[in-house]
Amino acid sequence: MDTDFWISVISTMVGVAAIGVALWIASRSSREAKQQIKAVYNLLDVFVAAQNPAIMEAKQKYEQQLAELDEKIDELTEKLDIENTPPPGAPKIDFFEAALEKKALLEQMEGLIKKHDETQLQLDLINAYIDKAKKGKTL
Repeated sequence: MDTDFWISVISTMVGVAAIGVALWIASRSSREAKQQIKAVYNLLDVFVAAQNPAIMEAKQKYEQQLAELDEKIDELTEKLDIENTPPPGAPKIDFFEAALEKKALLEQMEGLIKKHDETQLQLDLINAYIDKAKKGKTL
């Protein structure tokens, strides 16, 4: 049988059990019940955040993208750090081509940094959701 099938079955069973526990708790005093129901919801949030394959897969995807972007940014930084100026007395066209190449590298770097920032934001949102679920607090 497929792992996703068993995860779905187990998730459903946990959900049904949580509803049953919540109803049992609700029959107690209201103040105590509210605290215990909140604890059950927090437990379910932790379960969903930690066991949801889509969330964990997205987190891994963004972490991998960040690593790849960091590597590309480092490579571009090295290219930009290497002095690529023509020797003195070279034709002006060589200076012009070197300036155009450096400008192209800087534009490429800006694009990578923008994509890096967007990817980092998405990863931060996923981590915030997981942390919220583990701590049982709202964002």
